Amino acid sequence: MEMLDNLYIYAMHMAVRTREEIKNFFHSQDGVSTIVATIIVLLITVLLVGVFWDRLQEWLSGIMDQIFNTSIDASGLS
Repeated sequence: MEMLDNLYIYAMHMAVRTREEIKNFFHSQDGVSTIVATIIVLLITVLLVGVFWDRLQEWLSGIMDQIFNTSIDASGLS
């Protein structure tokens, strides 16, 4: 019975120690820096503009036509 008691005490000690180590690990993590986050946001923005460029150009052309009675094409303002 003494061996089972010792095994139980050892297992409980290891569980508490492991829990504390995991808690310390998560508290020590700071996350990504603001520079990395800014670069990622800029890359996503540039990629989205690249993907939707045709639609953006049509939308801007329509707005320019309504405001200034001109439009934007491949050669610029006309």
